[in-house]
Amino acid sequence: MKQILSFLTISLILGLSACKETPANKTGDVYPVASGSGDSHSLDTTKSIIRWKGSKVTGSHNGTVNIKSGNLSAKGGKITSGNFVIDMPTIVNEDLEGEWKAKLEGHLKDTDFFEVGKFPEGKFEIASVTPSENGYDVRGNLTLKGISKGIEFPATIKFDGDKPVSAKATVRINRQLWDIVYKGQPDDLIKDTIELDLDLVTK
Repeated sequence: MKQILSFLTISLILGLSACKETPANKTGDVYPVASGSGDSHSLDTTKSIIRWKGSKVTGSHNGTVNIKSGNLSAKGGKITSGNFVIDMPTIVNEDLEGEWKAKLEGHLKDTDFFEVGKFPEGKFEIASVTPSENGYDVRGNLTLKGISKGIEFPATIKFDGDKPVSAKATVRINRQLWDIVYKGQPDDLIKDTIELDLDLVTK
């Protein structure tokens, strides 16, 4: 009996530990979008990419989604505005192969997740970029499935003189806030936090 109770206790602890998530970045109402000033620099869509990671109790999946267009405006070595459009039909998985890869990609594109037939584009618009101890703090509005939410996250931005040449950031969002509510299998629930690694390069 003691052995059974010990086993159940250990199983409960492991189950609760597996369900813990890295908190999402701060999310709230939309911010006023910066009008921008200075020079506008288009993103190089052949080099810019978003890498995603979604987790569940038993593991995780990862992949990429392309950036369709975008730009960063800057003046005096400071970002004044910017935006990029996410090409949702290009979402792919990179950790599976064959039939399972195709099934997951199809599932991500259907109504349980991003519903790309109805919402083929996502978008991020910068509200502000302010210097911080370790780089920059970015505020802006992320739109997925037609829903816009204000988010904040830290970023690393490199300049060549006054021109921004690259920007990198890891953004964690709570998918529920964008109506991505599919729970997964009863014995393998999907976590709410989606991790997005932004890698932006200007032309």
